[in-house]
Amino acid sequence: MSRLSREQLENSKRPKRIPVSEANRDKLFVAGLDNENYNYRWVNDVDGRLAAFIAGWWEVGDQNGNPVGDGDVNQSAGTSSKFTKGVGNGITAYLMRIPKEFWLEDQETKERNLKDIEAEMKRNVKSIGDYGKVEVTVKNRV
Repeated sequence: MSRLSREQLENSKRPKRIPVSEANRDKLFVAGLDNENYNYRWVNDVDGRLAAFIAGWWEVGDQNGNPVGDGDVNQSAGTSSKFTKGVGNGITAYLMRIPKEFWLEDQETKERNLKDIEAEMKRNVKSIGDYGKVEVTVKNRV
């Protein structure tokens, strides 16, 4: 049995070697994603969250043949393009993505909503102190 040289191993089609000392890396990390054009997140399959994200034009992340950061991340049965991850208590998380332009639009909407809420809170504080009236009367002492 012949041994391969380091150069032959590095040039082979094997996945990138991850040293054991890095084994405690982020368990939900996925390498090789198109972060320039998409925003990614893991979405738990509970309480209709997947349907809500899909309605918001999020799609289940595509692996595009890229390696997964954690060996525990599974390809969902029957659909080799979807990444799933068991996150405990019988809950499965799906890797989802949305084009950056839509994600940025959503962030602007969230920021605008927060500013509206803060402005309303400030208006309420001002109006709370503006109720009632104060009268001062001076009685003549004889």
